[in-house]
Amino acid sequence: MIAPTRTEKYLYLVPDEQVQPVTTIVRKYGLLSPLDWDCPDYPAGDAFEHLFLQNKLWNDLVTIEREHRAKYRELIGSDEETAQMDTEIASIKDRLSVLDEGRKKLRVEHRKKKCPEIDCLDENIKKLKSELKAVASKAKETRAAAKDRIRAAGNDIENLEKDRQAAVIKAYNNSGLWWGNYNAVLESYKKARIKALKDGAELKYHRFDGSGRFTNQIQGGMSVQDLLEGNRNVASLRLVSSGELGDISGKKPPSLDLQSVGSRRDSREYGILAITLYTGTDEQSKKFRRTLSFPVILHRPLPEGATLKSLSVHRKRVGTDFVWSVVFTFTTDCPTYDQRSSTGNRCGLNLGWKKQAGGGLRVATIYDGSDARHITLPQAIIDGLDYVNGDLQGRIDSAANENHAWLLEQWGGDELPESLQELRSMLRRSKRPHPAKFAKAVIAWRNYPEYLGDARDEAEQRRKATKRLTIEMAHKREKLLRRRMDFYRNTAKQLTSVYDVICLDKMDLRRLALLEKGDGTPNELTKIARKQRQQAAISELRECLSKAAAKNGTQIEQVSTASSATCSACKGKMEQVDGIMWRCRECRALVDQDINAAANLFREVL
Repeated sequence: MIAPTRTEKYLYLVPDEQVQPVTTIVRKYGLLSPLDWDCPDYPAGDAFEHLFLQNKLWNDLVTIEREHRAKYRELIGSDEETAQMDTEIASIKDRLSVLDEGRKKLRVEHRKKKCPEIDCLDENIKKLKSELKAVASKAKETRAAAKDRIRAAGNDIENLEKDRQAAVIKAYNNSGLWWGNYNAVLESYKKARIKALKDGAELKYHRFDGSGRFTNQIQGGMSVQDLLEGNRNVASLRLVSSGELGDISGKKPPSLDLQSVGSRRDSREYGILAITLYTGTDEQSKKFRRTLSFPVILHRPLPEGATLKSLSVHRKRVGTDFVWSVVFTFTTDCPTYDQRSSTGNRCGLNLGWKKQAGGGLRVATIYDGSDARHITLPQAIIDGLDYVNGDLQGRIDSAANENHAWLLEQWGGDELPESLQELRSMLRRSKRPHPAKFAKAVIAWRNYPEYLGDARDEAEQRRKATKRLTIEMAHKREKLLRRRMDFYRNTAKQLTSVYDVICLDKMDLRRLALLEKGDGTPNELTKIARKQRQQAAISELRECLSKAAAKNGTQIEQVSTASSATCSACKGKMEQVDGIMWRCRECRALVDQDINAAANLFREVL
């Protein structure tokens, strides 16, 4: 069960009647580009450098974690029983690798997933994976026993953990970051590490593309009034008029007509947000504080009576541009959900996707005992995603392939400059053409205007055309994803305002994304179903429901039940008849699979 209430923090050694529940409130606002990104009073590019240093600190922490795990595996593997199990597992994995490679070659040769030879390989892979699963389960018990023996023999495991912690401390102390920024990276590392350990996954390195965040943590917190009056040095917010904002930012303020008729712009507030980037000491041993200032658009007021605990300014790359936003995190002792009156309504909600005949994509089905209805993602969003991921992406790929072959043909002569010869070698070694590699080569070609001038001009035109397509794809995708998220948020708000209890099927959505099951058999999802799964993104809907429930006091229950395969009327077994329609073997009722599943989930909450 997911707790529907606020985040609660309790003071230790305090009687129960004195415990004060704390509600966390998050506010996100849009920002315009910073006013002092490059300030002559400070080193050039210092703000960009701190984004890079945060990315570097993350990658350093990933390296530390991987080295720690390697040493841990080596220590546990030194046990004789564990070493034997590891050898057996490695042997099975080697055989699986050979069979998988053979299956890939056969699929390429036959251009399909099914043929007698492939079916035979699939059966062998299934048997090997079943054997691997049994051996891995036994190996887990063996490693646990080996861990206990090693711990009893000495402090090797504890020393490994101490070494890891010492390496982490050294990494952030030498990162060159302000404490608010490296604390944010450390917090992300701790959460990701715990999740990776639970899932048996590895932490991944992050490629730096200019995106990042600046975090200010407010020690002891500050009130909204202190933030507006600038009573604390770490951050401040000065409210201004729309005209003054336009003069400061150079952006035209909204017209008076838009502010007065059918628009929320009349209720907006504007301000200049100042945050701390870092602190230091100058040559005269005088302390200074480097700040960044952003024009901010407050589309809704800041929460009254709340305490600001932290704020993060985010820089996100979209195409060739960067989008800025700020996230305020407040706490308050006055939860708002307690004021919500109970309706007594309950419902079962079945998540899934199905193309609708009348347009749109079904993403969920609701049943509340008297009525069943579907939540349908609008067809406009589906068409937009098809255009972005199909037409636009295909045009970019075709242009990349054509430009790659064209450039290698132009650079085929021996008189090619030496520095361009290295780029030619890079292009020839590339596994697949990419617009960025072509652009890199064309930009380097500018240094040699005398070499094939006409071809160089054509290369520039090709680069610009591909860049326009790439920018269009990035911006359209961003708008569509925001539109889908807005649809899910509104849907979640409506549901949690009507129902006190919502029951969901407890399912691992990550398994649906796998190309094959754990036993080695291919995932039954067709290519069209996979595309629809990506368009529906029902994990986002489930997350929106969880957040909206926490705000409105709705209870979310997740149950493990065969909701689709069980008849909601007589509990008999269901069998598929045609597409989404299933029939019960006992009572012969013909029902929609999703409505039947939602009805079963509704009965679980009764």
